Amino acid sequence: MHGALALVDWLIIIGYVLLMTGIGIYLHKKVKGNMESYFLSDRGLPWWLLGTSIVATTYAADTPLAVSGLVLTKGFAGNWYWWSSALAGMLGVFFYSKLWRRSGIVTDTEFAELRYSGKSASVLRGFRAVYFSLIYNSIIIGWVNLAMAKIMGTVFGMDKLTATIICFVVTVVYTSASGLWGVVITDFIEFCTAMFTTILLSIIAVVKLGGMGNIMAKLTENFGAQRAMEMTQMVPTPDSTLMPFTAFLIYILLQWWTTGNTDGGSYFAQRMLAAKDERHARAGFLWANIAHYCLRSWPWLIIGLVAAVMFPELAKGGIDPSTGKAFDPETGYIRVMLAFSPVGLLGLMIAGFLAAYMSTINTQINWGASYMVNDLYRRFIAKNKSDKHYLNASMIATVLAALFGAIATFMMNSIVGAWQLITAFSAGVGVVYLLRWYWWRINAWSELSAMVSSITATALLYVFMPAVKFPYTLLYIVPFSLTTIVIVTILTPASKDEALVKFYKKVRPGGPGWARIRAMIPGTEGDKMDFSNFKGYLAAVGAVYCMLIGFGKLIMGPVWQGVVLIAAAAGLGVLIFQVFTDTDKNEVKPLE
Repeated sequence: MHGALALVDWLIIIGYVLLMTGIGIYLHKKVKGNMESYFLSDRGLPWWLLGTSIVATTYAADTPLAVSGLVLTKGFAGNWYWWSSALAGMLGVFFYSKLWRRSGIVTDTEFAELRYSGKSASVLRGFRAVYFSLIYNSIIIGWVNLAMAKIMGTVFGMDKLTATIICFVVTVVYTSASGLWGVVITDFIEFCTAMFTTILLSIIAVVKLGGMGNIMAKLTENFGAQRAMEMTQMVPTPDSTLMPFTAFLIYILLQWWTTGNTDGGSYFAQRMLAAKDERHARAGFLWANIAHYCLRSWPWLIIGLVAAVMFPELAKGGIDPSTGKAFDPETGYIRVMLAFSPVGLLGLMIAGFLAAYMSTINTQINWGASYMVNDLYRRFIAKNKSDKHYLNASMIATVLAALFGAIATFMMNSIVGAWQLITAFSAGVGVVYLLRWYWWRINAWSELSAMVSSITATALLYVFMPAVKFPYTLLYIVPFSLTTIVIVTILTPASKDEALVKFYKKVRPGGPGWARIRAMIPGTEGDKMDFSNFKGYLAAVGAVYCMLIGFGKLIMGPVWQGVVLIAAAAGLGVLIFQVFTDTDKNEVKPLE
């Protein structure tokens, strides 16, 4: 297949890589010689830039492959694995974005010593720094590298080692030089490039196959009426065999609030901490969620259907006679791209994949480096050094983060499998992340026990109950983790009142969970936890799902249902704007 690349394709690919690298190196001058500039862009990001950077980071080379692969194996409904996270994303918009910005920290791991007290807070900060920078982050980088290696292997005929080395070198050069400024500026360009090429490919593929009607007819011919119907269902029925209804229930009732960064932590928090102010943090995170769930989904889903029509063997399984290995459904997107991209356009399509890859990797290695330097090296190893010293350490840490991720690439074969592993590792932790902002009694041991118990439970299931597959593993991991959290929280002392008062004065969280601490500071109050926050949250969740399903109806039919759903989303958007306006009027300030 790599023989199909013409000179113009190569020129487009090389030119794009040089452009992104040049921009990253040029933006080195915006780094002002300190870590806040390198990791937080001097806290000057506008909402549209930070929001686009977030969604560009979640749009990696792995996501088109994994999502279109899910269509082949689980149908549209298989994507509720990540669609359900909109319920948590909107919590971040209305309840946590302003608190992150108000905290004034450099990383979300530094939060440990802002919120908690004593030795336990230091232990938690150090543990998080090591775990997230060296293990968690390496797994993410590894699966993104794996996706790009699959693409380069299919298109260029490269082996995994060669592909990984090339990706490592290209991304490290401009990310290590420019810090977060280089990340967010190139993210914006890369997101636009990746979205344009994906939408273009989906349109070309549908037109070439004679429209959606012909695609649906061919889908039925390939798989039968029952499976064709299940592949295009947005919500599975109780008798679905392709996407079990019980798995769908786990996604929407359990997974989203118990796993992952439910309060908008990790690199989401990094962007909000880098925002100009609370309003930009909130609006940026809202835009990121809308773009993540509503704008990106359908081009990938349609390409997944096209792959099912053109390459049904990817969905049916079996052994590929040309390689002697099992058919890989995650290569469906690449096959469609190669089938419908003429000379010139193929180079642009590959550049789009490079854009998606680079927009994620640059964030991950910058974010991982921030933990290594701010929360491990500066905090525990080399204290009170100069800004220049820590800046140089940050650049070195960026290279190390990329290197660890490259090594992890060779331990993986499935992108979705790596996604599910990360979800299992964080099962139960999400509850602590939600509560630590709004209940004073949560302590550092609560958070540490949540992380350790979920990792332990995942490992035990893998060894002793390998027949239990994701997402049913969550039915074991989450109760075990939650039970451990409750016991540990009860048996360990709360953070000292002095630390809790200091945290409250700085962050000003609202709600009854801080009533005891608020009583120690007469005449003060936190954010108003009235119905407005919940009204905005429900409206935003409703708007996202109306748009997601509405766009699908406009494409797949009936069109009138799509029009109604999009109109409903617009109406909910007016309500969201009103909530934002009311929140700005009631904004509270930190107490110095």
